[in-house]
Amino acid sequence: MPATAHNALGDHSSPEVRYHQHPKVVMLPAHEIAIPQAADFELPEVVALHPMYDPTNWPLYSLRYRLRDYLAEFWGTFILLFFGNGIEATVTFNTTASGSAYLSSCFGWGMGLTMALYCSMGISGGHVNPAITFASAVFGKFAWRKVPGYIFSQLLGAFAASATVYGIFKDQFDAFDGGRRQLMGPQGTGSIWCTYPNPGNSKFYAALAEVLNTATLLFLIYSIGDDRMTPATHHLPIAIGLLLFVLLLCTVWATSSALNPARDLGPRAFSAILYGSSAFSFDGHYFWIPFCMPFVGACVGVFAYQFFVLPEPKPKKD
Repeated sequence: MPATAHNALGDHSSPEVRYHQHPKVVMLPAHEIAIPQAADFELPEVVALHPMYDPTNWPLYSLRYRLRDYLAEFWGTFILLFFGNGIEATVTFNTTASGSAYLSSCFGWGMGLTMALYCSMGISGGHVNPAITFASAVFGKFAWRKVPGYIFSQLLGAFAASATVYGIFKDQFDAFDGGRRQLMGPQGTGSIWCTYPNPGNSKFYAALAEVLNTATLLFLIYSIGDDRMTPATHHLPIAIGLLLFVLLLCTVWATSSALNPARDLGPRAFSAILYGSSAFSFDGHYFWIPFCMPFVGACVGVFAYQFFVLPEPKPKKD
């Protein structure tokens, strides 16, 4: 897999582990992990004056290093939902800016994804989306053994981010609804956390929108991450964030698409603490659509790219 596409798609299926930032570490089989020590890092001279700059001096270094892929997915998804749910809360409570709420929401999610990729892509591949993790494994670009840990980390990060946003906005919630949490209605705040169908949308079209929008997302992520095409080599997180911004701007008004099972299920699970079981039972248990359909859409998008887009292979170097 090309290096750029590896960063975009999280290709960890290679039988060897390469540490580009630690040239002294030898390549090892996938089941072994070399733990770099202080001598393997290029650290600033200030380390001699302040040893806390050396990451090997911090507690549980070996454990943290072995779990770093999962920690990166946790924090990447946390950042995405912190920005995303935060902007949804802001446009809900700041009624004076209602005219720009839709644009602000789309832009907040797009830039949230950009920031999430900056803090995770270089370590875990920056999936921050169970549908991407699953589709990458289906098409042989990611190891199946890591799928459960990635998805658990993503869901946990989304849940933790939702709880954090609620802590920040607690007083705003109380001022808005008088301390009585309501899922829907004039004082309803359920849409801050997860997606619900727009009035008049049937479940069939909601499911179709999830599949098509997630397929489009994956198709274009592969396109801009493939160095045989026209890759966004030095600004991939920005390009993917703008992709999400445009995709939401074009379609989400009609469909309320989640595009990401963690983005929906993690906050929905937290919102059940506030609203009870109605967070899951609303509109005939609608929640299964934004959770399940992105998995289908992601596979469709990767298949479409692999089947229909045939860039010239890179010539071998002598």
